[in-house]
Amino acid sequence: MIKQYQVRNITVSPGLVLSPMSGVTTRPFRRLIKEFNPGAVGLVVSEFVSVEGMTRGSRRTLEMMKFSADERPYCVQIFGYDVDRMRDAALMVQDIGADMVDINCGCPAPKVVKRGGGCELMRQPEHLQKIVRGVKSAISIPLTLKMRSGWDESSRNAIDLAKMVVSEGVEAITVHGRTRSQLYRGEADWSLVEQVADAVSVPVLGSGDVVDHVSAAARLRGKVAGLFIGRASMWNPLVFSEIMAGSPSALSGNEKLMLQILFRYIELLKEDFPESSCGGKLKQLASQMCRGAAWRKTLLTLNSICEQVRLLELVQSGGFRNSTPAAEELESSPSTSDMTCESFA
Repeated sequence: MIKQYQVRNITVSPGLVLSPMSGVTTRPFRRLIKEFNPGAVGLVVSEFVSVEGMTRGSRRTLEMMKFSADERPYCVQIFGYDVDRMRDAALMVQDIGADMVDINCGCPAPKVVKRGGGCELMRQPEHLQKIVRGVKSAISIPLTLKMRSGWDESSRNAIDLAKMVVSEGVEAITVHGRTRSQLYRGEADWSLVEQVADAVSVPVLGSGDVVDHVSAAARLRGKVAGLFIGRASMWNPLVFSEIMAGSPSALSGNEKLMLQILFRYIELLKEDFPESSCGGKLKQLASQMCRGAAWRKTLLTLNSICEQVRLLELVQSGGFRNSTPAAEELESSPSTSDMTCESFA
């Protein structure tokens, strides 16, 4: 049974959250996941957004925060080091109408930590305290925080940091059970997640290695309030529904359903992105979701969304026969749907 949890006046029901992923959890992807998992996604989180870009008015960065009403409750995750910029960025999140703002203390990427953000903040608890205090004093919406178990095995300080940030007003915490040094290798330590949940009074969510209903059931125990699910949502965009049902997903080996998801994703992508960007986003999902499909390799060789649509239509009609159509042939072949190049203009 998947529980719900409360963050002040916001009910996250069920306690399954689409985790922030850089370049992945854009508005089209979040909407796709919500649509194909009705009633199974309690909260969606933006990709993590740079406070430097936000406060300097970067158009691309500001667009990363866009959301639709059907995504609520919706959280924007911010990352950075400068206290004033973190505070100002959190105010911007509040001003666009988001339901929560989350501070990223868990990103292990070198380009983030070398500038003091992400997991580097776990090595600077006094500075993190200043950030939390500054952000909390500036906003009225709930403040949450995502961290790892620590920087490395010799500095697993998640419990102490959790106590500190809760004392400063953080209202929910997510713990990824790996250290920064592990990156995504090895197994996440869920005993540490449970220890954090036991140590603080706010909801504690767990992250790491939740890939299906079996792994979810094994990890949602004790006082752990819910689960953050990231990479598994790309392998299986129906993973949230699978967890709620407690049985294997209907997606495995189901070509018709794969095509349905891809065609809908294309529709959502073209609402937010230029044609030149849609092809890469589609391949990003298809490369993970369509493993085992005879046409996957061909799709991944095509850069144009128009070519990709025509290939998928060929698959849908039963015309794909394991041969690789030339890109020129796909470009010149007639489209049977309304997803023409002109529809992206």
